[in-house]
Amino acid sequence: MEIFLGAARMNLLVVDFGYHVLPEWFSPERIIEGLFMAEDAGFTIGWISDHFHPWFDGGAYCSFAWSILSATAERTSKIRLGTAVTAPILRYNPAIVAQAFATMDYLYPGRVILGLGTGEALNEVPAGCGWPSFRERLERLEEAVQLIRLLWRGGFVNFRGKYYRLRGAKLYTLSKTSIPIFIAASGQSTAYLAGKLGVGLITLAGLGMDWIRENVLRSYRRGLADAGQAQAKVSTVCEVICSYDEDEEKALNTCRPFAATLLPLIFRANVSDPREIEKYGNMIRDELIRERWIVSPKPEDHIERYSKLAELGFNHIEIVDISPDHRKFIKFYRESILPYFQQTR
Repeated sequence: MEIFLGAARMNLLVVDFGYHVLPEWFSPERIIEGLFMAEDAGFTIGWISDHFHPWFDGGAYCSFAWSILSATAERTSKIRLGTAVTAPILRYNPAIVAQAFATMDYLYPGRVILGLGTGEALNEVPAGCGWPSFRERLERLEEAVQLIRLLWRGGFVNFRGKYYRLRGAKLYTLSKTSIPIFIAASGQSTAYLAGKLGVGLITLAGLGMDWIRENVLRSYRRGLADAGQAQAKVSTVCEVICSYDEDEEKALNTCRPFAATLLPLIFRANVSDPREIEKYGNMIRDELIRERWIVSPKPEDHIERYSKLAELGFNHIEIVDISPDHRKFIKFYRESILPYFQQTR
């Protein structure tokens, strides 16, 4: 299928779309409403950040992601639901993560996704955890995935790793289907680990196309190859932050509370106070926000960005909605964006 965007002709590739809600941006009931509307609009996955603290202080919420997932699953019928992402390394014991998601899949079979990552200080430090080196957090993540998979197989499990222990542990309520695991990666090491473990990959469009191609995707594919994993059996997800409104300045203004996430420092350093993070965000130029995220009322701007990501090999686009009005955003996507890609199936 071909469409014309101005003078540029583009081949649209098969890709589906997920709707990502931020727990700091919406109240719990509005999150559930948004995911309900997203299902009706044609989004295939509902994602939610698993945060203890929000990215900003003023006017923020921060609801517990697992509660939202279960409540949403009860009120919807087919949309799959997952975390983007849970860090099973410090404030969460990986055995509890395994139990929680197995129970969710028992209740809502085939609709549960477990997204994992190496964590962020704003979620771990305030909960009384330390903030170890990236190397340790990556090792913990690998060990946590091994432990979760062992428990999901059923039976009694003994496990003695570098960081975690199981002593005759058994999940008495198992999932009804195989729960997909994804790992979020912004660099080579985590992307390689995701490939080596044979799980799906989540990465960020805000990193830039060149970085994604040369560092994230290349490392992920190398991990798959080194482990003898079939690339066709895994999914690659790209997270795109988007703000829509007919008034473009209004759409830009709602990006400001999240602007600090454009700074790599925020993810690497021991920065956990939302008040401090918010100050960092105020230093980000509007031009950088427009470059890395989608802030536009024009359908062609959205379609062009997603088509480029599909051409890189992504088969799922996870759209983080930070628009002034989520109802208007979903309506815009239902009418102007999703149909272009759905026609290719």
